[in-house]
Amino acid sequence: MSRKIEKTKQTSSLAKLTKPKSANVLIRKRLFKLLDEARNRSVIWITAPPGAGKTTLISTYLEQKKLPCLWYQIDEGDGDIASFFHYMGIAAKKANPRKKKPLPNLTPEYLSGLPTFTRNYFRELYSR
Repeated sequence: MSRKIEKTKQTSSLAKLTKPKSANVLIRKRLFKLLDEARNRSVIWITAPPGAGKTTLISTYLEQKKLPCLWYQIDEGDGDIASFFHYMGIAAKKANPRKKKPLPNLTPEYLSGLPTFTRNYFRELYSR
């Protein structure tokens, strides 16, 4: 593989793990209030049509509230489960660089016990 292609793949993979910068964005006070009220829940699900501002809302909310986050933008390449876990591990390291022990990689010996691997992986991730 040429260096140019490798660099392009590396750059795009890092983009999926980088929270967008939000400059000159209208602060959505009403939606921020709803997010504040929902923060005690384990999951917040936001849906809207493409281009409605979901990513901008969340990135500005995190920035304004100075909240730590693990940013992972899922795309078609994440259909490969090993790639998903690989990039999730990179995102976790980026979110908490002080944590020295890396998350496990999904290697062939784990495939037969994928549900157990997944449960243990996310247990370890959430404990960080």
